[in-house]
Amino acid sequence: MEIQASNTPAHLPFPQNSGINQSARHKETEQHAESTNSTHSTQSESANTQQKDLEVQRQISQLKARDQEVRAHELAHAAAAGGLAKGGPTFEYQRGPDGQLYAVGGEVQIDTSGISGDPEATLQKAQQIQQAALAPAQPSAQDRSVAVAAAAMAAAARAEIASQNTTGEHGNDDESAQRIATKVNQAYNNDANADTDQSRTLINLTA
Repeated sequence: MEIQASNTPAHLPFPQNSGINQSARHKETEQHAESTNSTHSTQSESANTQQKDLEVQRQISQLKARDQEVRAHELAHAAAAGGLAKGGPTFEYQRGPDGQLYAVGGEVQIDTSGISGDPEATLQKAQQIQQAALAPAQPSAQDRSVAVAAAAMAAAARAEIASQNTTGEHGNDDESAQRIATKVNQAYNNDANADTDQSRTLINLTA
């Protein structure tokens, strides 16, 4: 018996379009990468914004603290100086990142002249100047210099009082006041021969 070859082709599975599927998968990968990059970019921008906000808040907090410190410092000077203060405290301001002005420096101007003809009154004044200079919790270097000069002023007044008690006579009070004012001026490297007019005997207590 003869077996004839069949002309019917063998059954093969339906071929899939692999090119189309690969293209679709490639697009999906690109879209996922773009989405991931966009997410990372957004997160990075958010982190940068938060960092800037924190820095701004830190600066504002520092300025607020400095403002409170300066104001308390100068008010302490003014309160202790009493009538020796020439006007109220004056301040130097800095504008913060929030647009507000904050005091970052200040001063109180006080009269440090001796009282001619009255060494006892001069002594009391020197003691008040010293108290005013050291009134803040943390006196500045200039404040301490004023306190030292006031101590010299008090010593000169005491010497004048002792001299009067010993001799029973008044010395040259104008010369005594000149020496006292000179000691105060020397604390700020002023000319030792400076005049003792009002402009030379007003000293600033600073923050």
